Amino acid sequence: MKITKVLALSASIFVMAGAASAAEFEWRFFTYVSPSDFHAKMNKAFAEDITKATGGRLEITHFAAGELPYKSGDVLKAVATNQIQMGQVGAGLAAGDAPEIDVFSVPFLCTSYAGFAKAVDAIGDIPDEVLKEKFGVRVLMNWPIPGQNIWSASKIETIADLRDKKIRTWNPLQVEMLKILGGNPTSLDPAEVVPALQRGVVDGAITSALSANDWKAYDIVKFGFMLNFTMAHQITLVNSDALDGLPEDLRKIVSDKVAEWTPRYFEGSEEANEAALKNMQANGVTLTDPKPEDLAEVRKTLAPLWKQWTDANGPVAADLLQRVDTACN
Repeated sequence: MKITKVLALSASIFVMAGAASAAEFEWRFFTYVSPSDFHAKMNKAFAEDITKATGGRLEITHFAAGELPYKSGDVLKAVATNQIQMGQVGAGLAAGDAPEIDVFSVPFLCTSYAGFAKAVDAIGDIPDEVLKEKFGVRVLMNWPIPGQNIWSASKIETIADLRDKKIRTWNPLQVEMLKILGGNPTSLDPAEVVPALQRGVVDGAITSALSANDWKAYDIVKFGFMLNFTMAHQITLVNSDALDGLPEDLRKIVSDKVAEWTPRYFEGSEEANEAALKNMQANGVTLTDPKPEDLAEVRKTLAPLWKQWTDANGPVAADLLQRVDTACN
């Protein structure tokens, strides 16, 4: 009898302890790149910090590519339908659903960290308002992936060398840009890039040094054409109902952590980019800057895309472009 009572008491304590430690709210946070990539590492640490700051009352579990059945183009809708409560999406990757906020993909509009930070302040809550109205999601954070360049197995050192080359793209403006420059754009999800390079499906790929290094693309590509024509606008999203469903004290913790972590993402991105460039070179990748006259010519050639983009996407796009242009230039 005594043993029975002890076992019963132990079971009761175990159940009570489990109930006390159970999260009041459980969120899933998805990143569209592999667990070893910079984005995923940052997001995992961010999620864990919020969980800790709430004392486990809000438990955010992070998942990367391959851990949930989503690709980059699925993130916005997955958050909107509350399949996941948080997600990171590239504005360019979501341009099919919300093209008017993909302003940072306009070629040569904003290409520096300092300019991007000013531009994020200048655009304010506009992306948040657009995405809330269209999809019922909220913007927690805007941050940059560094300069987009062209990585290839064969040398590209002039704009003319792009002619007839099959180049991986990941947003509509890159597609238009390459067509104008005589290349053949091929849209690929991040996870598809390295296999496509290995098989020769594409001759090169548009991405940042940071991503190319994370993917160990230096095993295949040996040249980087450093056009630095855009920075990639990353948006951390949350489902509106999930956020509104939190008590006020937990919403404040989330807000405070967003304010704390936003500069960390900027600083981390810039530091990781510098390290990536050095590592790409250490692994035999030659970096080639475009000649000044070539760069001036390509800027002039692509300038009409600015107006074409605003004409196609309406007054919100025009407003955003003016704000970003003023902030960055």
